[in-house]
Amino acid sequence: MGFLKNLLGIFIRKKSISPNPLYEIALTHLQKEIHESPHEFIQEIPKASKENIVQDICHITETIWQAPDRVLANREGLLECMLHQVDYEIFMIEPGHKLSGFNGISGELKDFLPEFAQKRIDTGEFVWKQKTIPTKDEAYMLVWDKWLRAHQYCKIFNEIRLYLKDNNTNLERDWFFSLQCASAAFAEYNFRKEYGLNQIIDGARALQYGSFLEIVSKGHKDPLEEWEKTYKKSFPLQS
Repeated sequence: MGFLKNLLGIFIRKKSISPNPLYEIALTHLQKEIHESPHEFIQEIPKASKENIVQDICHITETIWQAPDRVLANREGLLECMLHQVDYEIFMIEPGHKLSGFNGISGELKDFLPEFAQKRIDTGEFVWKQKTIPTKDEAYMLVWDKWLRAHQYCKIFNEIRLYLKDNNTNLERDWFFSLQCASAAFAEYNFRKEYGLNQIIDGARALQYGSFLEIVSKGHKDPLEEWEKTYKKSFPLQS
Protein backbone atom coordinates (compact mmCIF):
# COMPACT_ATOMS: atom_id res chain seq x y z
CA MET A 1 0.00 0.00 0.00
CA GLY A 2 2.99 2.32 0.43
CA PHE A 3 3.39 2.92 -3.28
CA LEU A 4 -0.34 3.56 -3.71
CA LYS A 5 -0.35 6.05 -0.84
CA ASN A 6 2.64 7.78 -2.40
CA LEU A 7 0.84 8.01 -5.74
CA LEU A 8 -2.28 9.40 -4.13
CA GLY A 9 -0.26 11.84 -2.07
CA ILE A 10 1.49 13.19 -5.15
CA PHE A 11 -1.81 13.42 -7.00
CA ILE A 12 -3.53 15.31 -4.17
CA ARG A 13 -0.63 17.75 -3.82
CA LYS A 14 -0.44 18.34 -7.54
CA LYS A 15 -4.19 18.72 -7.90
CA SER A 16 -4.28 21.34 -5.16
CA ILE A 17 -1.70 23.38 -7.08
CA SER A 18 -3.02 22.87 -10.60
CA PRO A 19 -6.32 21.28 -11.72
CA ASN A 20 -4.57 19.03 -14.21
CA PRO A 21 -6.69 15.98 -15.17
CA LEU A 22 -3.68 14.36 -16.84
CA TYR A 23 -2.21 13.56 -13.42
CA GLU A 24 -5.05 11.20 -12.65
CA ILE A 25 -4.71 9.49 -16.04
CA ALA A 26 -0.98 8.98 -15.60
CA LEU A 27 -1.00 7.96 -11.95
CA THR A 28 -3.89 5.54 -12.41
CA HIS A 29 -1.87 3.91 -15.18
CA LEU A 30 1.25 3.72 -13.01
CA GLN A 31 -0.70 2.21 -10.14
CA LYS A 32 -1.99 -0.56 -12.41
CA GLU A 33 1.09 -1.15 -14.54
CA ILE A 34 3.83 -0.78 -11.92
CA HIS A 35 2.40 -1.33 -8.46
CA GLU A 36 0.01 -4.11 -9.50
CA SER A 37 2.12 -5.53 -12.33
CA PRO A 38 2.37 -9.34 -12.55
CA HIS A 39 5.87 -9.07 -14.05
CA GLU A 40 8.53 -10.15 -11.58
CA PHE A 41 11.00 -7.73 -13.13
CA ILE A 42 8.72 -4.77 -12.40
CA GLN A 43 7.98 -6.01 -8.90
CA GLU A 44 11.71 -5.93 -8.19
CA ILE A 45 12.15 -2.30 -9.25
CA PRO A 46 13.43 -0.39 -6.19
CA LYS A 47 10.94 1.92 -4.51
CA ALA A 48 13.16 4.94 -5.18
CA SER A 49 13.19 4.15 -8.90
CA LYS A 50 9.41 3.84 -8.96
CA GLU A 51 9.09 7.20 -7.23
CA ASN A 52 11.44 8.74 -9.79
CA ILE A 53 9.19 7.43 -12.57
CA VAL A 54 6.16 8.96 -10.85
CA GLN A 55 7.89 12.32 -10.52
CA ASP A 56 9.02 12.18 -14.14
CA ILE A 57 5.51 11.41 -15.38
CA CYS A 58 4.04 14.18 -13.22
CA HIS A 59 6.50 16.63 -14.74
CA ILE A 60 5.67 15.45 -18.26
CA THR A 61 1.91 15.73 -17.75
CA GLU A 62 2.28 19.21 -16.27
CA THR A 63 4.39 20.28 -19.26
CA ILE A 64 1.73 18.98 -21.65
CA TRP A 65 -1.11 20.61 -19.73
CA GLN A 66 0.63 23.99 -19.64
CA ALA A 67 1.66 23.88 -23.32
CA PRO A 68 0.00 26.31 -25.76
CA ASP A 69 -0.89 23.31 -27.94
CA ARG A 70 -1.52 20.30 -25.69
CA VAL A 71 -2.15 17.92 -28.57
CA LEU A 72 1.14 18.79 -30.25
CA ALA A 73 3.06 18.66 -26.97
CA ASN A 74 1.68 15.20 -26.26
CA ARG A 75 2.50 14.04 -29.77
CA GLU A 76 6.11 15.12 -29.31
CA GLY A 77 6.39 12.94 -26.22
CA LEU A 78 4.59 10.07 -27.91
CA LEU A 79 6.89 10.17 -30.93
CA GLU A 80 10.03 10.20 -28.80
CA CYS A 81 8.88 7.20 -26.77
CA MET A 82 7.59 5.37 -29.84
CA LEU A 83 10.98 5.65 -31.54
CA HIS A 84 12.66 4.23 -28.44
CA GLN A 85 10.08 1.47 -28.17
CA VAL A 86 10.37 0.20 -31.74
CA ASP A 87 14.16 0.50 -31.63
CA TYR A 88 14.04 -2.48 -29.25
CA GLU A 89 10.77 -4.07 -30.32
CA ILE A 90 12.01 -5.04 -33.78
CA PHE A 91 14.13 -7.72 -32.08
CA MET A 92 11.13 -9.11 -30.19
CA ILE A 93 8.80 -9.60 -33.15
CA GLU A 94 7.94 -13.16 -34.12
CA PRO A 95 4.87 -14.90 -35.59
CA GLY A 96 1.79 -13.87 -33.65
CA HIS A 97 3.17 -10.48 -32.64
CA LYS A 98 0.78 -7.66 -33.55
CA LEU A 99 3.39 -6.10 -35.86
CA SER A 100 4.22 -9.39 -37.56
CA GLY A 101 3.37 -9.38 -41.24
CA PHE A 102 3.49 -5.63 -41.74
CA ASN A 103 5.38 -4.51 -44.82
CA GLY A 104 8.97 -3.80 -43.82
CA ILE A 105 8.97 -5.84 -40.61
CA SER A 106 10.63 -9.24 -40.95
CA GLY A 107 10.49 -10.69 -37.45
CA GLU A 108 13.93 -12.15 -38.19
CA LEU A 109 16.28 -9.97 -36.14
CA LYS A 110 16.57 -12.00 -32.93
CA ASP A 111 19.87 -13.54 -34.02
CA PHE A 112 21.40 -10.06 -34.04
CA LEU A 113 20.47 -9.33 -30.42
CA PRO A 114 23.94 -10.01 -28.90
CA GLU A 115 25.66 -7.79 -31.46
CA PHE A 116 23.07 -5.04 -31.03
CA ALA A 117 23.25 -5.23 -27.23
CA GLN A 118 27.05 -5.15 -27.23
CA LYS A 119 27.04 -2.00 -29.31
CA ARG A 120 24.65 -0.35 -26.85
CA ILE A 121 26.86 -1.54 -23.98
CA ASP A 122 29.86 0.08 -25.67
CA THR A 123 28.00 3.39 -25.92
CA GLY A 124 26.93 3.19 -22.28
CA GLU A 125 23.21 2.87 -22.97
CA PHE A 126 23.05 -0.67 -21.56
CA VAL A 127 24.60 -1.48 -18.19
CA TRP A 128 26.59 -4.71 -18.41
CA LYS A 129 29.26 -5.56 -15.85
CA GLN A 130 30.39 -8.83 -17.39
CA LYS A 131 33.52 -9.01 -19.54
CA THR A 132 31.92 -11.33 -22.07
CA ILE A 133 29.49 -10.49 -24.86
CA PRO A 134 25.94 -11.16 -23.62
CA THR A 135 24.25 -14.33 -24.83
CA LYS A 136 21.06 -14.09 -26.85
CA ASP A 137 18.96 -14.60 -23.71
CA GLU A 138 20.96 -12.02 -21.76
CA ALA A 139 20.77 -9.57 -24.64
CA TYR A 140 17.02 -10.12 -24.84
CA MET A 141 16.61 -9.15 -21.19
CA LEU A 142 18.70 -6.01 -21.69
CA VAL A 143 16.54 -5.04 -24.66
CA TRP A 144 13.31 -5.99 -22.89
CA ASP A 145 14.23 -3.77 -19.95
CA LYS A 146 14.60 -0.72 -22.21
CA TRP A 147 11.56 -1.65 -24.28
CA LEU A 148 9.35 -2.00 -21.23
CA ARG A 149 10.06 1.50 -19.95
CA ALA A 150 9.49 3.07 -23.38
CA HIS A 151 6.34 0.99 -23.84
CA GLN A 152 4.85 2.16 -20.55
CA TYR A 153 5.52 5.78 -21.40
CA CYS A 154 3.98 5.25 -24.84
CA LYS A 155 0.85 3.84 -23.25
CA ILE A 156 0.53 6.89 -21.00
CA PHE A 157 0.98 9.28 -23.91
CA ASN A 158 -1.62 7.31 -25.84
CA GLU A 159 -4.10 7.51 -22.97
CA ILE A 160 -3.53 11.27 -22.85
CA ARG A 161 -4.00 11.37 -26.63
CA LEU A 162 -7.41 9.76 -26.23
CA TYR A 163 -8.33 12.16 -23.42
CA LEU A 164 -7.40 15.09 -25.67
CA LYS A 165 -9.55 13.55 -28.43
CA ASP A 166 -6.56 13.39 -30.75
CA ASN A 167 -7.88 10.23 -32.35
CA ASN A 168 -10.31 8.87 -34.89
CA THR A 169 -13.36 7.42 -33.15
CA ASN A 170 -13.44 4.79 -35.89
CA LEU A 171 -10.82 2.42 -34.46
CA GLU A 172 -10.04 0.99 -37.88
CA ARG A 173 -9.08 4.48 -39.04
CA ASP A 174 -7.25 5.65 -35.93
CA TRP A 175 -3.62 6.54 -36.63
CA PHE A 176 -1.87 5.15 -33.54
CA PHE A 177 -1.30 1.59 -34.77
CA SER A 178 -0.29 2.82 -38.22
CA LEU A 179 2.28 5.04 -36.53
CA GLN A 180 3.65 2.05 -34.63
CA CYS A 181 3.88 -0.02 -37.82
CA ALA A 182 5.55 2.75 -39.80
CA SER A 183 8.00 3.48 -36.97
CA ALA A 184 9.00 -0.17 -36.61
CA ALA A 185 9.48 -0.64 -40.36
CA PHE A 186 11.58 2.52 -40.51
CA ALA A 187 13.63 1.31 -37.52
CA GLU A 188 14.27 -2.08 -39.13
CA TYR A 189 15.30 -0.44 -42.39
CA ASN A 190 17.83 1.73 -40.55
CA PHE A 191 19.14 -1.23 -38.55
CA ARG A 192 19.65 -3.30 -41.69
CA LYS A 193 21.39 -0.37 -43.36
CA GLU A 194 23.70 0.16 -40.38
CA TYR A 195 24.64 -3.53 -40.16
CA GLY A 196 24.94 -4.13 -43.91
CA LEU A 197 22.03 -6.57 -44.12
CA ASN A 198 19.79 -7.19 -47.11
CA GLN A 199 16.83 -4.84 -47.15
CA ILE A 200 13.24 -6.04 -47.36
CA ILE A 201 11.88 -2.66 -48.50
CA ASP A 202 13.55 -0.07 -50.70
CA GLY A 203 14.64 3.38 -49.64
CA ALA A 204 11.62 5.08 -51.18
CA ARG A 205 9.21 2.97 -49.12
CA ALA A 206 11.28 3.54 -45.98
CA LEU A 207 11.09 7.30 -46.50
CA GLN A 208 7.33 7.04 -46.91
CA TYR A 209 7.09 5.30 -43.56
CA GLY A 210 9.45 7.81 -42.01
CA SER A 211 7.26 10.62 -43.28
CA PHE A 212 4.38 9.28 -41.18
CA LEU A 213 6.30 10.40 -38.10
CA GLU A 214 6.83 13.83 -39.63
CA ILE A 215 3.13 14.15 -40.43
CA VAL A 216 2.28 13.36 -36.81
CA SER A 217 4.85 15.86 -35.53
CA LYS A 218 3.46 18.65 -37.70
CA GLY A 219 0.08 18.38 -36.05
CA HIS A 220 -2.12 17.24 -38.94
CA LYS A 221 -5.53 16.48 -37.48
CA ASP A 222 -5.70 13.00 -39.01
CA PRO A 223 -2.16 11.74 -39.77
CA LEU A 224 -3.38 8.54 -41.41
CA GLU A 225 -5.67 10.41 -43.79
CA GLU A 226 -2.90 12.93 -44.53
CA TRP A 227 -0.40 10.15 -45.30
CA GLU A 228 -2.84 8.43 -47.65
CA LYS A 229 -3.67 11.72 -49.34
CA THR A 230 0.04 12.49 -49.79
CA TYR A 231 0.91 9.13 -51.37
CA LYS A 232 -2.48 8.51 -53.00
CA LYS A 233 -2.82 4.99 -51.61
CA SER A 234 -4.11 3.17 -48.56
CA PHE A 235 -1.73 2.61 -45.69
CA PRO A 236 -0.57 -1.05 -45.93
CA LEU A 237 -1.22 -2.73 -42.59
CA GLN A 238 -0.16 -6.10 -44.00
CA SER A 239 2.50 -7.17 -46.51
